[in-house]
Amino acid sequence: MRILELNRNTQLDGWRAFAVIGVMWFHWAPPAWRVGLPFEIGLYYFLTLTGFLITRILLREREAGEKSGKPWRAAALRDFLKRRFSRILVPCYVAMLFALLVGAADILQHPLVYFAHVSNFHIAWLEHWPPGTAHYWTLAIQMQFYLLWPLVVFFTPQKWLGRVFVFCIALAPVSRFIVENGFPEICHPGTITSSALDYFAVGALLALALKRGMNPTNQKFRLAACLSCFVYVVLHSAYESGHEIPGLCYIQQTLLSVAFAGLISFTLAGSTGILGRLLNHPAVQHVGRLSYGLYLFHTSVPLLLGWVMPFLWFPVFSGPLLGIRLIVFALVSWGLAWLCWRWLEGQDRLRFTRLATDARGC
Repeated sequence: MRILELNRNTQLDGWRAFAVIGVMWFHWAPPAWRVGLPFEIGLYYFLTLTGFLITRILLREREAGEKSGKPWRAAALRDFLKRRFSRILVPCYVAMLFALLVGAADILQHPLVYFAHVSNFHIAWLEHWPPGTAHYWTLAIQMQFYLLWPLVVFFTPQKWLGRVFVFCIALAPVSRFIVENGFPEICHPGTITSSALDYFAVGALLALALKRGMNPTNQKFRLAACLSCFVYVVLHSAYESGHEIPGLCYIQQTLLSVAFAGLISFTLAGSTGILGRLLNHPAVQHVGRLSYGLYLFHTSVPLLLGWVMPFLWFPVFSGPLLGIRLIVFALVSWGLAWLCWRWLEGQDRLRFTRLATDARGC
């Protein structure tokens, strides 16, 4: 069975769990508790994985459409967007309403940019990350990706697909350089859509390579991914120590994307031993299934608890007892994510009769 035909890979869900835990820790824990580690990279894993999974689906749709011998692009695009709306957009809007209800200031002041999924451009100009909604820039970029990427995959000639994906990868560091040096008023260059294309496009290139016969255990690609990871660590360490390397800093995230693509490919081949058992552990799998809901709600949960449990911010919960506050954050986030999965994401979710269901396990 070809790798493109495989159903949901449960070990990728395991990595989803660790990715979302890292992002939550980054947003909740004080800097001293993060010990200089880049826990936020979990969100870039999500973006690279999205590029891989969505492109895999689109390539499969294209192959089926071309084999049918009938006009297929309009129907395939419509069905794809329906599935995305049913599985992704509805929970996102519910989380936005939740953020409004708990008083997230930025979405209260600028609801249209959030609900229209252009908050990444809005956040780019803010001097500080908005509390309760800082993570919505990634969700906005994903929604833009869902709208535009099917057009790229469906209408680009087959022989040009790889080159277009490589162009998108190269465009991202160039965009980061131009935005940072040409538009000093932009405080967060990485939130501009063109500056984040490498995450998606690296994942997309992996999907295309596997479709065209590359083995997920390809040693050259694995070596390239390990080397990218090593250079990323060097560049990140230099940045954290105040010795940023001019020029190379713009490819830092591209290297991280390649490292994550290597991790995805390695996982598709199947992990065994202790790592395999860990990724397949029921608790890890449970968190992986709830990862989207956890990501959606976790930044707004402290705002909710500030209303209903303000004592968590008493001085007694500083220092070592801060862990109690974080446990409460985690439990409430888990409860909201479980409800999101039960009613909006999982197989038994509420159905919208005009929308097709997504049974492809992406």
